[in-house]
Amino acid sequence: MMSELDKLRTRFARFLVPLLWLHVPVLAITAAIVDRSVLGAALAGILLAGAYHFAWWRGGIAPANRYLSAIALMGEPALFVYLLSNNPWQMDMHMYFFAMLALTIAWCDRRVILVAATAVAIHHLVLDLLLPSAVFPNGNDVLRVGFHAGIVAFQTAVLVWLSDMLVESFDRISTMRDEIMAKNVALEERTHDAEAANRAKSMFLANMSHEIRTPMNAILGFCHLALRTELTPRQQDYVSKINGAGASLLRLINDILDFSKNEAGKLELESRQFDIRTSLENQLHLVDADAGARGVAVRSIIDTAVPASLIGDELRFNQVILNLVSNAIKFSENGTVTVSIGASAQAGNAVTLEVSVRDTGIGMTPEQQASLFNSFTQADSSTTRRFGGTGLGLAISKQIVELMGGSIAVESRLGEGSVFSFTVEMVAGDALAVPAMLPTQTIAALRVLIADDNPASRQILEEIFASWSMPVDLVASGAEALGAIETATAAGEPYDLVLLDWKMPGLDGMETVKAMRDSERLTSLPVVLMVTAYGNDEFRAEVERADIAAFLAKPVEPTTLLETITGLFAAEDAKPIESVESSDTVPMVSPALRGLRVLLAEDNDINREIAVELLSDAGLVVDVAENGRIACERVEEAAGHYAAVLMDVQMPEMDGLEATVEIRRRWSAERLPIIAMTAHAYEAERQRCFDAGMNDHIAKPVDPAMLVRTLDRWLKPGATLSGEAQPAIVATEPATELPDTLPPFDIDAALRRVNGKRALLRKLIVGFGDGFASTVADLRAQVASGALVDARRLSHTLKGTAGSLELVAVAQVAAEIETAMANGSLEGIESLLARLDEHLSPAIAAAIGLSSGGTIAAPQATVAIDPAAVESALADLRGMVKRRSLGARGGFDRFAEASGMAAEAIRLHPLKAALDALDYDRAAQLLDAETGDTANQGRPELQETLP
Repeated sequence: MMSELDKLRTRFARFLVPLLWLHVPVLAITAAIVDRSVLGAALAGILLAGAYHFAWWRGGIAPANRYLSAIALMGEPALFVYLLSNNPWQMDMHMYFFAMLALTIAWCDRRVILVAATAVAIHHLVLDLLLPSAVFPNGNDVLRVGFHAGIVAFQTAVLVWLSDMLVESFDRISTMRDEIMAKNVALEERTHDAEAANRAKSMFLANMSHEIRTPMNAILGFCHLALRTELTPRQQDYVSKINGAGASLLRLINDILDFSKNEAGKLELESRQFDIRTSLENQLHLVDADAGARGVAVRSIIDTAVPASLIGDELRFNQVILNLVSNAIKFSENGTVTVSIGASAQAGNAVTLEVSVRDTGIGMTPEQQASLFNSFTQADSSTTRRFGGTGLGLAISKQIVELMGGSIAVESRLGEGSVFSFTVEMVAGDALAVPAMLPTQTIAALRVLIADDNPASRQILEEIFASWSMPVDLVASGAEALGAIETATAAGEPYDLVLLDWKMPGLDGMETVKAMRDSERLTSLPVVLMVTAYGNDEFRAEVERADIAAFLAKPVEPTTLLETITGLFAAEDAKPIESVESSDTVPMVSPALRGLRVLLAEDNDINREIAVELLSDAGLVVDVAENGRIACERVEEAAGHYAAVLMDVQMPEMDGLEATVEIRRRWSAERLPIIAMTAHAYEAERQRCFDAGMNDHIAKPVDPAMLVRTLDRWLKPGATLSGEAQPAIVATEPATELPDTLPPFDIDAALRRVNGKRALLRKLIVGFGDGFASTVADLRAQVASGALVDARRLSHTLKGTAGSLELVAVAQVAAEIETAMANGSLEGIESLLARLDEHLSPAIAAAIGLSSGGTIAAPQATVAIDPAAVESALADLRGMVKRRSLGARGGFDRFAEASGMAAEAIRLHPLKAALDALDYDRAAQLLDAETGDTANQGRPELQETLP
């Protein structure tokens, strides 16, 4: 590798080439001025420059080339001195020798400087002895030559000294660089070792988490089961305390196991609603036994200014409270511990809680307080030996408090007790009564298989399902699970749901799922719910990549389990609609709720139209918004007149979560219910909706019966009604050619999604062909450009739409692509896109074929036109378009009927197209272009007045 000194020499050698060639024209010009041979001067300059240039080209910075450059540099001023003989400027030109000599220091080579000095000396001796008249007009002047020689010698000595210092400095720098590089290599090796050790530690923590949580799952599970049996009051009290202490121990274990994450600043807070008074009471109940044993009275004081309900991380807040109270009891004896909670600054719904824990214990010195919040330390070593503990609790508490926007401090005097105080930021919540969930008829009828190698875990899960009157089958390994699934399928009684433990001997949970997919004996697979004692991010990512329906962490809470299963099977919990002919009714909300106005926020045209139809059929008036930003504007403009908001989650500009947070700044969850409508079925995604402030969650594809049941749960009678007459439900539909079968669409299942409306389904399928024909090409372009967010949104939209039209294979591959985009994983993406193209292309072809082969309803008979009726209908239509009312479509039909418009003209009318697409802005523009000659509306010239 080239040293820094050689790099400097190379740059200087390159610089000398143009410098020496530049002297050629200057020498020629000088010769012309003093009336000397221009050609001779130019050739002399060319000789010097050419010789060096050739040598540099061949040998670079070799020592011989350095010496040659020194002679060339000294030759240039020598030529000028010769040319300027008998000229007043000749003596001034001697200064050029010193300048050129100084240049040679850039070589950082004392030999070059000495060669240059020698060349100067020879030049002066030659001129003085052989050509004295060239320099001295009056003959030799040995004294002056000697004086010049002395100056050159002095300069040469200084330059040699400086050159040696530069070389020495470069040598030191080179040595330091080599040492730094060697240390960097060693540091990199140690970094790799540290990363490997960290990975080993993480794996150890994960395994330790599994080993600890598994018996904890048994403890908490059996406590849950025991509390449901008949116990004496004392037994009830003991088991309740065991259950509470076990839950508290589990939380503390989680903190200890995740301490490395805490130190790295990756501790994450949740945000959910809780009752502060109940929460504090539960924590103090856990320390009753310890306090009684030490003769300590525990008291609590909650200021009336503290809201009854708060939104924040209850678990972490309780952890800090429990830690401080436990410490206060531990270091007190026959005294009191007082917990006080007050509220200080309040801005809007924001609340700053001020919490203090005061004890009458042993107290601390200032020196002990200084190190109190450091990891693994207590007041002093004797305290640790006497009272036990790791000294980790206060360090974690400090970190939690700071994450919650507050601070923690202590005041104490030795022998006089201590006061720990902290502040946290929270939000005042609304006390909503959430009805308890019970299995629906469809959920209760599921065939369930549980696979877990731990007998206690199997028994707990079995008891949970038994409490819901749901029989289950139990196996102890992945191999047994696979055999049971294959046997049940062969017997014609396949399992609907399989709960798999992740870590099992032989085949673990992930390997069992893979074996199920590879099995030739399984024509269809059950829904897989993974249950694990692991809670780390790596497991979550692996679950999503494997396309497992959902996962739960042990210990399993019955409510969470039921919510998850209900969400996964929401689409199955519907009453089938055989056909439009055999079903005279469609699901509708309760009579007291009909006519209420709701807002639908949905960016996809097909999903929007499906939802509008379902909501209208349910008896509601629907306004629409194409994204979250517009939804916020609609809610603000309505000023509380909406009975509910149905919110898609993924939308451009502002998604549903952001919009919900914005709406909740003014409208509470009780005043304005917001219901999520999303294709995400994972419990984590559902929880994100609830955390943002949504009341409920409906999975796409939307099931009409489930939608109505959810609306019945949240809508309230007496809300502002629409005040508009609703279009009557038409008993018959225009003639359309929707075949009974249209591969790959499942027509029968898709009809149930749209309440049996064949005309609507035909229109949706045609729209699907138009809207998603270029999806695969668009996804490839987005992946190639790195627009993974756009690709995720597009695949998410395709997943929901395909699910609504019962394109199961398309929806499944779109879900896999969405997961890959969410994880930023492009490995195998081309294979996924090829699979999508394989399943999507037949659907697009079928949709296009349906579009080209459809028939048009026969024209209606011409009727007499009443100008007054036309004008009235047009005025009504304008008002409904301005209010963005769904009734505008019915208003257009009435306007067209009053105008005597032909059926073909109605079908092709641009205003109808705009209203069908719910494009009210376009419809308003078309109406604004109307000339006002309402008496002529509906006749052929209408195409001119309403373009």
